[in-house]
Amino acid sequence: MFDKTFIYDSYANRKGKGVHSALKRFDKFKRKASKNNTRNCYVLKADIRHYFDTVDQNILIKIISRKIKDKRVIWLIREILRNHKSKKAGEGMPLGNLTSQFFANVYLNELDQFIKHRLRVKYYIRYVDDFVILHSSKKILEKYKEKVNKFLETKLKVELHPDKSKIIPLYKGIKFLGFKVFYHHKLLRKSNLKKFRKKLVVFKKRYKKGLIDGKEILESVNGWFNYAKHGDTYKLRKEIFEDIEKIYYLSFVK
Repeated sequence: MFDKTFIYDSYANRKGKGVHSALKRFDKFKRKASKNNTRNCYVLKADIRHYFDTVDQNILIKIISRKIKDKRVIWLIREILRNHKSKKAGEGMPLGNLTSQFFANVYLNELDQFIKHRLRVKYYIRYVDDFVILHSSKKILEKYKEKVNKFLETKLKVELHPDKSKIIPLYKGIKFLGFKVFYHHKLLRKSNLKKFRKKLVVFKKRYKKGLIDGKEILESVNGWFNYAKHGDTYKLRKEIFEDIEKIYYLSFVK
């Protein structure tokens, strides 16, 4: 009922979407906005301040009620929302719930519609509360940012994060969904790699204690590799795999 009302470029918690699709779409948009890298491209990189803690529950219920008329369902949704322990009554959604991921899309679909149909933005991508707008003009992006923040504050009672919402030239690199994206390449973010290396240290300790075997480690590593390969990480992945193989070789070849 709701998904068919969402814009194409909303990528979180939707069938056939996800991080990889969002990154591919970004690559397509950056080529279009820069006319195949022949002119400057700027990106409004933004997210919403304390999004899951500040969503107005009454506004969310009002949005859902446009389509859901069954009062029992609305009652149940209110009960789910009340499970969130917030500083201010009537705000926020429980973190980790699948329902909250869905509600996040329903709530910010209002923003999506405003950006696509009122502002008529061409190159816009949203993943939960993290979104980007690409354009060749920095001044136009400044106007978009002002209008978007006003819409969020007046219509949805949330606001852009003041420190994380900036207009950045693409040549400096845009941090988006775990990567740093440039004109011609994508790099894995240092924080992402650091987190993975810490995970490998834990694996090594558990392996030595006999709590995990090489096959389990390989499956986890391959999962991360499938994510990392969407950036320019061939040498990095080869280096990591060779290091891992030295430690777990016998288990890997079984």
